[in-house]
Amino acid sequence: MNYSFKLLHPFLYYKSGEFSSDIPWKHKQMYHQGDYEIIFCTKGPLYIQVGTTQYVLNANDVLFIPPYTNMFGYRLSTNPVNFYWLHFFAKHEHSLLEDRELSANLSAIASGSFASSINDKVILPDFFHVNEAGKILIFINQVLDVANSYRYSEQENDYLVTVFLIELSNTYLMQLSANQHFRSNKVDKIKEWIRANLSEDLTVEEVARTFQLHPDYLTRLFKRYTHRTTLQFINELKIETAKVLLLRTNLTVSQIASHSYFIDEKNFMRRFKKMTGLTPTEFRNAYIHTHLNNPRIDPKIPLPTQLEKRMDIKRNI
Repeated sequence: MNYSFKLLHPFLYYKSGEFSSDIPWKHKQMYHQGDYEIIFCTKGPLYIQVGTTQYVLNANDVLFIPPYTNMFGYRLSTNPVNFYWLHFFAKHEHSLLEDRELSANLSAIASGSFASSINDKVILPDFFHVNEAGKILIFINQVLDVANSYRYSEQENDYLVTVFLIELSNTYLMQLSANQHFRSNKVDKIKEWIRANLSEDLTVEEVARTFQLHPDYLTRLFKRYTHRTTLQFINELKIETAKVLLLRTNLTVSQIASHSYFIDEKNFMRRFKKMTGLTPTEFRNAYIHTHLNNPRIDPKIPLPTQLEKRMDIKRNI
C-alpha cells in the first residue's frame, strides 16, 4: 500500500533530529496526533511496531508512519543504533494507492519521462530500502541544519521538507520501476562491480574490458538505464562518499579525498566544486547546525505557535 499526497501546497515542517545510542535501547511508546513521521535508519537493527505491524529497520531503510497511530519499540536493540527522524504535517489528507494502480506509470518513470498522472504527487510506501542513500543523507542534513539555525522566514523548512519528500518519492519510484519491469541485470552487475572496486583508479575502458564490452556501448547502456554516463556514475559515487564523510566525520579534506578514492586532493577539490558548486569546506560549513538526541537527551518539542495557526489544528501535542 502506498500513501499519495497532492503537491498543491508545501508540507509543513514540525520537528526533526538525529538519534544515536550505543547502549541497549528501544523506542518509547508514542502517538501521532495529526503529524506524519519519516524514520531513516543509518545503523540498526531497530525494532518498531506501528499499530499491529512490526518492522525491522537496518541501514538505509525508510519507515513512514501516518497520523493517529501508536508506535513503540517491540524489542530491545542490543547493537548501536542511529537514525534520523522527521515529523511534518500535510494540508491535504493523503489517499491510498494500490501497487497495481501505480504500475501503469512505471514505464514512463523508467524511461526518464514525466508520468502525467502522478508527477504532481508524492508517493511513499510504509516501508522501503534505499539502494543509494547519499542524496537522502544530504537532504535530511539540510533540513536539520536549517531547523536548528535562525531564519527570517518560517517557510524555508516547509519547502525543504517538501523537496526531501519528493526526493524520497523519486527514489522509491525509480527503484520500483527498475525492480518490477525494467531492470537490466548487466547494468546492475556492472554498478555493483564499480562500487566494490571504487578504491581502484577506475576508467571507463577498464570497466568495459572487464565485462567484455566496447566502451561506447557501455556508456550507451548506462545512459539508457541510469540516465548518466559510466564516468559520471563513477564520479558521483566518489562525491557522494565525500559528502557523507564531510557531514558525519571530522576528517580533514585531505583525508576525505583519500577515503573517497581520489588520487590527489587537488583533483578531488576540483571535481567536488564542479559537481556541487561549493568547495568541500564550504559544503561542510553549510551544514554545521544539527539536532542530535540520544537515550539521555530526548527533548519533547512543542508545536510552534505559528504552525498551529497555519494548520488550524486544535489538538494537544
